[in-house]
Amino acid sequence: MNHDTDAMFRTLKPAGLDTTVAEAHARRREQDLAAAWNGTGSGHGLSVPAARRRMPRVLVAGLAAGAVAASAAFVIAATDGSGDSPGARPTASVTVRALDARAVLLASADSAAKAPLTTGAYWYTRERETTLVRPSTAAESKAMAKARAAGKAGPRRWLPDPPLTAYVSRTEDSWDGRNRHDRTIVGIDPKITFATPADEATWKKMSRQERRQWNLDTDAKPVVGNYDFSDLRLSLTQRDKTIEKLAKLPSDPKALEQVMRTWFKHENQAAQQEDGKSMDGDFAQYVFGEAQDLLAGPLTPGAKAGLYRLLAEQPGIRYLGTAADPMGRKGAVLALGGNDDSASPGKNFEIRLIIDPRSGRLLAQESGDRKAPSLTMTYEAMGWVNSLGARP
Repeated sequence: MNHDTDAMFRTLKPAGLDTTVAEAHARRREQDLAAAWNGTGSGHGLSVPAARRRMPRVLVAGLAAGAVAASAAFVIAATDGSGDSPGARPTASVTVRALDARAVLLASADSAAKAPLTTGAYWYTRERETTLVRPSTAAESKAMAKARAAGKAGPRRWLPDPPLTAYVSRTEDSWDGRNRHDRTIVGIDPKITFATPADEATWKKMSRQERRQWNLDTDAKPVVGNYDFSDLRLSLTQRDKTIEKLAKLPSDPKALEQVMRTWFKHENQAAQQEDGKSMDGDFAQYVFGEAQDLLAGPLTPGAKAGLYRLLAEQPGIRYLGTAADPMGRKGAVLALGGNDDSASPGKNFEIRLIIDPRSGRLLAQESGDRKAPSLTMTYEAMGWVNSLGARP
């Protein structure tokens, strides 16, 4: 088979013309993705040891040593062929150009639609969260001081900056019930990766109280929480996204878009009431941001496919290549935001999703300033179960 993916994608016709053409379109897209995944087309892509924790290596900046980047990285491949590393196989840039975000999202939709329909009493999720703890930059400190002086920083008690740089990882199990009875187990398997030996030495000198104040206490035991929300009066935005509502989202992309535009309206109304202004960002940014939770939630296979197809129509989403997530699972990296080269805080904020187009599954998501991402969520397991404490 010819693996010239540029030529393959030139042959693709828009889906929906007729059943035969649509099926052929899906088959060709799957062949192109298979070529990218099995090495015949993707070249270097992204590869990280399975036990590594978060942050794209090329996005990490300002850390005192490369140790944290190496131990926490997703290594993002060049997207336009202009930044290939020395010695990279020339087929890599070709594949990255051919497999654009739209193609990856439509392939993911095809795969998601084929998954079996399951149900249960509780939606279970096991996720590992990794956060970056570091001192504020000069620009961040200046922006915060300005916000506080203008009364826009809120009434919270402000802590001093942490005296070190490190990544902190913890796992959480959660059960969300259709009956609005929930359970969480937080703080499972806490681990810290330090930027430098000096940072680790600083941590060792801290009291337990000091470690707790910056969420650096690895001796804390997991905490189990059981919640009964059945009598709680939900806000309008909360009612939009109950487990029952999410499980009934439509599969048609146009119908799903109308639902999400209603959410977008409701959340802007809530923001106006609470903050005096609408949320930042347009509808495309809202959809991409919501996808982080929806793809890890109790959507039917049809609704998940519809969400991928809706995402495929949104402007600004970029395909960054392939990556191995912190569990070693290979996926496609899609990003939105982070295009502004300004040094102002928040201008470089970016969300990245790692999805497996062959299964339609969300593997991980990462967010924050592209030069120093601050959060990674790795989705280790998810699915319907019939009792609290059960796992799929």
